[in-house]
Amino acid sequence: MKKEMRKRGYRTIKVEQRGSELKIYASSRVADALEEVTEDMSLYHGVRLSQVIGAAYKQGMKDGAANAFKELRKGMKEAERLVPHKRPGRPKRKS
Repeated sequence: MKKEMRKRGYRTIKVEQRGSELKIYASSRVADALEEVTEDMSLYHGVRLSQVIGAAYKQGMKDGAANAFKELRKGMKEAERLVPHKRPGRPKRKS
């Protein structure tokens, strides 16, 4: 039996849970795997899967924010190195 050709590229998968649905934007390989996993799923396993996906999403958000701030700090240090700070006003007299 030949497997049907799936749409390539990114797509949104809807995972339903207790009357609400979770939309996941994923690549075609991940979307196919997610559809296969959620095909014959009980309520318990559905809740557990949504908890795992939610935790992975939150961790990705934290990691992404940490990387963004790391790059900003690196840019600020580079800018401070290129433009040295000098105190405003007249320089102090050397005695």
